[in-house]
Amino acid sequence: MISRESLRDPPAAEGGTFMHLNAAGAGLMPASVVAAIKSHLDIEARRGAHWAAADARGAIEETRVLAARLMGVAPTHLAFGEQASRLWALALASMPLRRGDRILIARNDWGGNILNAVRRAAAVGAEVVRLPMTGAGRIDIEQAAALIDERTVAICASAVASSSGMRQPVEALGALSRPDTCLYFVDGAQAIGQFELTLPAASADIMVAPGRKWLRAGRGQAMMALSDRALHRLARPIIVDQSAGTWRPDDSFLSREDARRFEAWEFSAAGRLGLRASFQELDRIGLANVRAHNTEKLRCLGANLRGVPGLTVFEDEEAGAAFLTFQHASVPADDIVGEMAMRGIAIASVGLDHARWELEARGLERIVRVAPHVYSSDDDIGRFTEELGRLVKRV
Repeated sequence: MISRESLRDPPAAEGGTFMHLNAAGAGLMPASVVAAIKSHLDIEARRGAHWAAADARGAIEETRVLAARLMGVAPTHLAFGEQASRLWALALASMPLRRGDRILIARNDWGGNILNAVRRAAAVGAEVVRLPMTGAGRIDIEQAAALIDERTVAICASAVASSSGMRQPVEALGALSRPDTCLYFVDGAQAIGQFELTLPAASADIMVAPGRKWLRAGRGQAMMALSDRALHRLARPIIVDQSAGTWRPDDSFLSREDARRFEAWEFSAAGRLGLRASFQELDRIGLANVRAHNTEKLRCLGANLRGVPGLTVFEDEEAGAAFLTFQHASVPADDIVGEMAMRGIAIASVGLDHARWELEARGLERIVRVAPHVYSSDDDIGRFTEELGRLVKRV
């Protein structure tokens, strides 16, 4: 078992009274990630971006191997991009879609995924159907099975919704029988890096995740894992880059056979190397240790929050929540976030602009989200809840 001190490897920016409880937005980068990024930028400044990238080619390719291993696919089935939701949208846009086809999507999927599905369906006369939910806020697998038929070309869900820390039964959803032409999209943004989740285990065809959240890499790095079925169905990406295939003499374009057909030639080599360092840091700590630590902190946080008058916590931390969300009876969510920021405490809120379907179904407009990670301590949890209690009492 790794020591508590080693588990809490201090973030590069740690210092002063600042406290970070927003890993669901962007986790604090560990010192090793920042060092990897800075080191490569120094080389770029001395030798130029192209030469620096060429010298780091082996380490950059190792990033693909590590990402593929984490998501349970071969390196040939792993694509990188600058944003997980853009990779998701690129895959959806590249999928054959006709009038009368149906896309089944969870109401608590990421807002950008929902908007892209709605717009794509409207453009061709396809239909978007919301997956049924249980009263507890999880996808109802039995009712979902009844919706899948020969018209279903895509099923879409997030492993953990950004507006709720509750895990969704994406493995059970993927185990349902579906047409051979149906692709299963899983957004792993709030799961990869703290839960065991792979593309094969979820029986998914497309799985995306950013580096900046639970993996603690820098911004602008994301990955997409693809199944064999997805590579076959998405043979002609809607957008191509010269590096994604071959420009032939007759001006046709032959896409690569592997997942790199979705990549762009231009990317931040420094950021990619930072992502590599984040995978190495996760390997050092161990995914099981990350989850055990986060579970312990959420239990402490939940117990404290339930002692604050007028506050409702929406998740059961004993049921394996990814983070906690709450609402206060009289203090608006944005006021809580702003007041905490003035006290040097970073938390976040989620509103209708990002989770309209989910929040409207629950009769909410905005909730507060608190997401501790491996660098969070009991003292952090205690200080946050003390400051929140003072704020509520003052109001």
